[in-house]
Amino acid sequence: MIIADDEHITRMGLQTLDWEEEGFELAGLGANGLEALALIRNVKPDLVLTDIKMPGLDGLALMALMQAELPAIKWVFITAYHQLDYAMAAIKLGAVGFVLKPTDPDEIMAACRKAKQAIEEDRQREAVELGLRHQLKEYSFTLQGMLVPDHEVSKHNEVIALIMDEIELNYQHEMTIAKVADKLHYHPDYLSRLFKKETGENFSDTLTRIRLQKAMDMLADPQIKVFEIASQVGIRDARYFGQLFKKYFGQTPNDFRKMLFVRSDERGDAQNDK
Repeated sequence: MIIADDEHITRMGLQTLDWEEEGFELAGLGANGLEALALIRNVKPDLVLTDIKMPGLDGLALMALMQAELPAIKWVFITAYHQLDYAMAAIKLGAVGFVLKPTDPDEIMAACRKAKQAIEEDRQREAVELGLRHQLKEYSFTLQGMLVPDHEVSKHNEVIALIMDEIELNYQHEMTIAKVADKLHYHPDYLSRLFKKETGENFSDTLTRIRLQKAMDMLADPQIKVFEIASQVGIRDARYFGQLFKKYFGQTPNDFRKMLFVRSDERGDAQNDK
């Protein structure tokens, strides 16, 4: 887990709680939303315990930004009485719970235990699903007399890793599976089928998803215009970019940017209230 709160005393108090006794490893402390963002991307925690109002990036915007990249993370928010509307918005986004200020250690632990239970249930469900998929795959191969040796599976994984590297390096440019296949010396039809089989996505869908995730990061910079962001992530038609963004994230790029920055004035008021 990581903790994010812009009040030093609160961070230190939360740090002293016996997290190990509750089964958590405290992997970092963030003093504001941007520090928390960097920590989350580096640590990839199971749980984020965060203040709902922070400078740079508030808790709601932080959660919305991370849901596209790391949707499995559980969120518990710390909030004040006059910010209950934000807490309810967090619940609608999928937060496990919230704790009111002044914080009570027992209430914090109760909310985090609830998050831990949800984390463990997710892991059990994933383990069962993974086992079933593996079992079904083996049955399928056995019935077809096509049981794949381990070295072949490893080879497939290496090819997928090469394709993902190509996407990461060249998503800003025009990309097709045919161009990647030519560079890696494979037939495009084979590479397309392999990618779909191993990842569950078409090459074009994965490319689009990565481009839009890059765009989300860039929208945090108000100096970059939306049409410039579209071009920089490899989508030349700004209108089409807007349509894709809304399809994936449920809101337009401008609406997402407003969510990040429209409450900037309120943050100053919240600091005074604290």
